[in-house]
Amino acid sequence: MNCPYELVSIMRNLIVLSILLTALLGGLWWSFPQVTDAAPEWQTFAPPTWILGPIQGADGDELEILNNLNTLDQWKIPITAFHFDSPDWQKCPGNAKFRYSDNVLNKMRSHHIRGLFWIVPLIDTSCSQYSFALANNDFVKDAQGNVIVTNNFVGNGSWIDFNNPAAVAYWHTLLDGLRSRTGNLLGGFYTDSVRPDNPPDGVDYAEKYAADLLAYTRANIPDGDVIFKRYGKFSPSDTWLNANAHTAYVNDLPTSFGGMQEGIRRVLDTTAFMPLAYNEFSGFGKNSPDAETYIRRMHWGAFQPLMENVPKGAQPWDARYPSSVMQAYRYYANLHWELQPYLHSYDQAAFEDTTHTTNIFRNADKTQYSAQLGNEFFVKFVTWSTKWVDITLPAGEWINYWNEAQVFTGGTTISYKTPMGKEPIFIRRGAIIPMQVRNTITGHGTANSAGALTVNVYPLGHSTFNYHDAVHNWWLTFDVTTADNRMALCTLNHAPSQPLIWRIAGVTTKPNSVTVQSGAVGINTAWGNKLPPRGGEAAVGAKANGWFYDAAAKRLIVKISNLNLGTNCPAP
Repeated sequence: MNCPYELVSIMRNLIVLSILLTALLGGLWWSFPQVTDAAPEWQTFAPPTWILGPIQGADGDELEILNNLNTLDQWKIPITAFHFDSPDWQKCPGNAKFRYSDNVLNKMRSHHIRGLFWIVPLIDTSCSQYSFALANNDFVKDAQGNVIVTNNFVGNGSWIDFNNPAAVAYWHTLLDGLRSRTGNLLGGFYTDSVRPDNPPDGVDYAEKYAADLLAYTRANIPDGDVIFKRYGKFSPSDTWLNANAHTAYVNDLPTSFGGMQEGIRRVLDTTAFMPLAYNEFSGFGKNSPDAETYIRRMHWGAFQPLMENVPKGAQPWDARYPSSVMQAYRYYANLHWELQPYLHSYDQAAFEDTTHTTNIFRNADKTQYSAQLGNEFFVKFVTWSTKWVDITLPAGEWINYWNEAQVFTGGTTISYKTPMGKEPIFIRRGAIIPMQVRNTITGHGTANSAGALTVNVYPLGHSTFNYHDAVHNWWLTFDVTTADNRMALCTLNHAPSQPLIWRIAGVTTKPNSVTVQSGAVGINTAWGNKLPPRGGEAAVGAKANGWFYDAAAKRLIVKISNLNLGTNCPAP
């Protein structure tokens, strides 16, 4: 039933009055961030783990979306969020009404997938909401007082006036409709360039739009996030991004190796002033990457803090590609998902660092396309068609991820063979890497690893890792000390929220004993109670505790579920 115009206007005025009263009580949600001595806005909300991805993106009709979700399911490719790209997900461009059926939402809900929705503050002239907003002066006008109408990829319509609180209030009612429709699946929003009419205040408009969307997300989605855009026309300035943005993509770039190189340079530049800068690994162009380029790009995606695949062209499972493309995507997506505890710990550290000096990428070289991802990984990205690359390693000792028997000395340059799907990844000797594992795809555990935190250890003397337990929202320290053939593996400060599966590399002989004492694991030590040996890694994971020595891999696997902690780590 249609409401009389007078009733709609009364309802609108009540909404505006409510917002004005909120403002008087201190909730000035339309006040945009100012430069102060306070912590950046993004440091007022803890970063969620789901934003790290992998994220899958697509546009199109419902069949296309479900095909994406079903294909990922069939290939056991984990995603944490689905990016609904372009206006296609809306019933009418700009009205924020989710046009797909509950089949899409139920599929996402069954796999714990959050929704990221591309949106800009334009309402299309074909939408019923347009005439209402027009009648109420909700749109931006030109110098002559005429409502601006633009026609490009975002739609043929007009722009919400963010200098008008009543217009913003109406805009929020549209967002409220999306929130009501999607419920707790709503993770946040994905922004884009605005105002192709080239106004002199285009950047100012972009920042007001960005600030309002961020404030709305923070107020209504407890663990939500907004992905902003850098390098776009009329996107927020770097100053604004530095003060407010947790996450940003570095504009749409070609799918070629050249586009990949530019994406790496942009990400390494941008990560200096925000925690999660990233480039969609697929690129975004009409010309789809060839198989070789796609696979090299997947390695680049997996070793960014946020991994997203949102091609404008072909998906990795397209019939034009050999099966090796999907095999590589399957491997690298699972690896990135497994690294979520590791990546989140660095993201949280950046969030808490008021000096703004904690970057996830370190020792970055934009000319060699290489960087450390945290302290524990070093990667060289393959950015041209080649079978070999020269790699200059950072200081320290570095283990070949693909062949742990190979250890290289840092500060040297090596020639490295690069078969597709096995791009250069190195692990620092002494590294401790927390991971979540639920299958055998990457070789970091089994299906029985699910429900426990896997901690991969590459022993060298004494080393530690500060791990942020997102369930308890506290920090704990993994502490490992080796002496001759003895070892102590400890968890200090707090207990983890899950059982632990320690996977210790480079153990050359089967231990004489594996013990546990107050949550500390001892290898060949004189303390602790003996843990039972098991018949394999899967058998270890299936029990509450136990150990197995994999002689072929020279790896010791130990599980403990009794996490009563001591205040100190016993000597090995």
